[in-house]
Amino acid sequence: MEFQLLGAVEAWEQKSQLDLGPRKQRFTFAVLALHANQLVPVDRLVDLTWPARPPRTAHHAIHVSVSRLRRAIADAGAGRCDADIITRGSAYMLKVNPLSIDVHRFRAVVRGAREETDDTVKASLLRHALSMWHGPPLADVTTPDAAAVLCHGLEEARLAALEECLDAELRLGRHASVVDELTDLVAEHPYRQRLQALLMLALYRCGRVTDALDAYRAARARLADEQALEPESRLSDLQRAILCADPALDAPLVRSPSRTQLPHEIWSFVRTEPFSEDVVVDVRDLSKCYGATWAVNGLTFTARKGEVLGLLGPNGAGKTTTLRMLSTVVAPTRGQFCVAGVPGTRHNDVRKVVGVLPENAGCPGHQTGLEFLAYHARLFGHSRGEARDRAARLFALVGLGDGGGARIATYSRGMRQRLGLARALVNDPAVVLLDEPTIGLDPPGQRDVLTLIRTIAEARGLTVLLATHAVPEVERICTGVLILERGRLVSNQVMT
Repeated sequence: MEFQLLGAVEAWEQKSQLDLGPRKQRFTFAVLALHANQLVPVDRLVDLTWPARPPRTAHHAIHVSVSRLRRAIADAGAGRCDADIITRGSAYMLKVNPLSIDVHRFRAVVRGAREETDDTVKASLLRHALSMWHGPPLADVTTPDAAAVLCHGLEEARLAALEECLDAELRLGRHASVVDELTDLVAEHPYRQRLQALLMLALYRCGRVTDALDAYRAARARLADEQALEPESRLSDLQRAILCADPALDAPLVRSPSRTQLPHEIWSFVRTEPFSEDVVVDVRDLSKCYGATWAVNGLTFTARKGEVLGLLGPNGAGKTTTLRMLSTVVAPTRGQFCVAGVPGTRHNDVRKVVGVLPENAGCPGHQTGLEFLAYHARLFGHSRGEARDRAARLFALVGLGDGGGARIATYSRGMRQRLGLARALVNDPAVVLLDEPTIGLDPPGQRDVLTLIRTIAEARGLTVLLATHAVPEVERICTGVLILERGRLVSNQVMT
């Protein structure tokens, strides 16, 4: 199950949305989810639900709400025990993997981003974390006063993550792509001096020196008139550096032009310059015949470094067979291919440079997530200590945070897909092959996994081949698409 609190309060089991009942009942669920795996006294639930004057039947109403919530979760879980509400004396607790709740997953991804030293990865992870927000927390179930009590610090955490993300993007030389976003943010949050400083720097690097100095003067006047304060040293020092045209303020040299970074969610990708000329996947007349049926017939294409290439087509189009041939699981009837400079005939070497997430990939439920990843890292020759470290880093990268001690049997479908993606990255591949990576996920889960794929591909310069039958998935994250029908390539397009 997947639970959303960052916006409207919702719960999903695969593609079905759970009915959490009327507003007060959903509010009760939200309080329990915010305090996942912690006991919440009934008196506390009553005080939060009716802060002014609770009715005489308040305790009974809470018991009824919890009973109905427990039944809804149990019916949707169909005995898999993804989540449960348990009673301890006069308190309730939502027993659940916290990473199935967007609030806790957001915090875990932000923690992982802060451990990254690569600004490209840091910025991508923070954008992924920020994409989980769809409005104010508990937007449809609570009042502003109750939200301030329950969600204290959450909005500050979002703004801090956004500031860190924009700071990293400025260090990457992306001032032109974030200056408009910073302008809007400063108008929305006029007293956050770090945002003011970031805006001044972005304007300066865009050649808008007068605008940068005007931004400082406006910030200083607002602070003096409305709060009787002087600007922090970061603002005044930055103003003096701008006046002196300090070379330290110049944008960093970027070896190759960066792709357009769309603000907020990474839904689509607008290509403003050509990809690297490095061809990573080269396929020539690749074909596979089973008896009298050609599953794939005469497939020819190339994919360059950093591309996310969609293989689009209905069931039976040849998508899965193509990926199986490229991963050396199936031998082609004719044709040839090369992956990251390795000919397809050298099976063992190909497997070292390719990561694979098969459709409906299975994971042993008795293992923990970290054990599963460490085991696969050991298969690629890493020592026991290296395997543990790699597993922990990959856990943070795919948004599973510090939940590696939980058994895979307790994971939601979306968490298992993220674990599978981490498994596909365990050997630092040049190419990742993904077969229907969002199958069986609810819409929020589909969005999270797709955004994560785009984020990781962009951050690491991976070439991704994504097989899907869903056109919207291709439109959201792919830079190009191969349309297959009955084993043949019928269209090869660049996405814009």
